Amino acid sequence: MSTETLTRTVAPRRVGYVAIALALTALAALPGGLLWPEPSGGGETYSYADIQPHRTLWWVLLVALATNLVINVPAQALLTVYLVKARGAAWATVGGIIMWIGTALYAVGGGLWASAYYFATAPGVDPSVIERVNDDLAHIFGVLIPGSLLVAIGTVVQAVGLLRSRAVPRWIPVLWLTIVATFVVPGNGVAGLITAVPMTAASLGTAYYAWKKATV
Repeated sequence: MSTETLTRTVAPRRVGYVAIALALTALAALPGGLLWPEPSGGGETYSYADIQPHRTLWWVLLVALATNLVINVPAQALLTVYLVKARGAAWATVGGIIMWIGTALYAVGGGLWASAYYFATAPGVDPSVIERVNDDLAHIFGVLIPGSLLVAIGTVVQAVGLLRSRAVPRWIPVLWLTIVATFVVPGNGVAGLITAVPMTAASLGTAYYAWKKATV
């Protein structure tokens, strides 16, 4: 088998693996908004009563979402860079780099938040401990929020690259731009599910067209 033939065989397979990873993680994250608890007092922080009865579920949910993100966002970035080869390539590359940095920060921040609440609500721990944790927002969200912002900014930058390249139908980058809405609409309950739908559709579209390009 020649080197050229081997490359043509392996490349579609590799792209296919990444496309499957993107599609599956996008679908897995879809019900996250429904599972995400709503703070009884509003805002972004949770009380002892909110977390303690469900502390294990809270920890599992946050860690699972962070892990899912670590797979999902780099897969999205890689496939977009693969799709955008000429016009818009710089946008796709810069956006992908921003997204990777943001993913690392977000995952670390999510794990820290999960652990802080998990141990603050352990049996025998003074309920006031979680209030002290909530009073230190810089340490709770100091890594999580910048990571989330970088992922969003990187996604917008890559969407511009996709629009300029015309490598995929316009509805895909337009749906990617709806990530901005996630900073306005609450991420839990039905509202969280609604905001996740266009992002999931964009993920599936990106995965499909990347795989299609690799197999042509």
